[in-house]
Amino acid sequence: TLFRSTSDLENFDKERHDEFKKHEMLKEHERREYLKTLDEEKRKQEEEKFEEMKKKHSEHPKVNHPGSQDQLKEVWEEADGLDPNDFDPKTFFKLHDSNGDGFLDEQELEALFSKELEKVYDPKNEEDDMVEMEEERLRMREHVMNEVDINHDRLVTMEEFLKATEKREFLEPDSWETLDQQQLFTEEELKEYESHISQQEFELAQRAEELHKQREDLERQHDQLQAQKQELHQAVQHMEQKKLQQGIPPTGPSGELKFQPGGEPTVGHAESHLVGGNQHLPPGNIAEIEADPGAQQIQPHP
Repeated sequence: TLFRSTSDLENFDKERHDEFKKHEMLKEHERREYLKTLDEEKRKQEEEKFEEMKKKHSEHPKVNHPGSQDQLKEVWEEADGLDPNDFDPKTFFKLHDSNGDGFLDEQELEALFSKELEKVYDPKNEEDDMVEMEEERLRMREHVMNEVDINHDRLVTMEEFLKATEKREFLEPDSWETLDQQQLFTEEELKEYESHISQQEFELAQRAEELHKQREDLERQHDQLQAQKQELHQAVQHMEQKKLQQGIPPTGPSGELKFQPGGEPTVGHAESHLVGGNQHLPPGNIAEIEADPGAQQIQPHP
């Protein structure tokens, strides 16, 4: 389980690096596309501004090698507020083991690099990209883990930390190259990425066209249904008017009469219907008629 978890985290870091690379290539792609829209004079001005911003970004204080004595002492002094002459690796470890579990995990390690990153990146500066800052933080953490994490479980124990402080690299580290000192992608990689973008844009345009046609078809079908509904309604109205003109009572949707014509008997109301002339059957006579069928035949008046 630990191996799988470690492998998953390594894959996650790789994905972060890949996404950062795409971010940088997209920035350069958009910059070049923008330059194509400008005339020669404005394009020259934009290129000069771009170079000026790159130069300004690179002019920052020296960045200490992550995990070196100089870097940790700076944290000890500036973040912890302690005398650099009293620097003690064991005390430092305990101070920055925030949750007190006996390990420095990846988040606790990355927190140690904030002072170094602030030398290079300021969110107020136009030339400083905060996405680059997070990539730099990831690179620093990976570097320290590779140097210190002996069993590669992505956790630094007190023992591993103290052993690292005894190495020559801790006392006399090489200079640290920041992202602005490195080539992040080649021209070939950029062209391949641009080709991928073009393909995606083409597919999106096709999909948009298909959706537009589908919408038009649905709107046309809706209009046809509305027209058919209107025609049906008019036809029904015309038939009703014709029936009224011919003296035929109008009917409902299922053909039932909307009202009963005068003088016509309705089922279930024989008890109250007129018999013969205008006389109603007295109460109780219905039973007598049913008992004597002959009584139902009304004799003609002599």
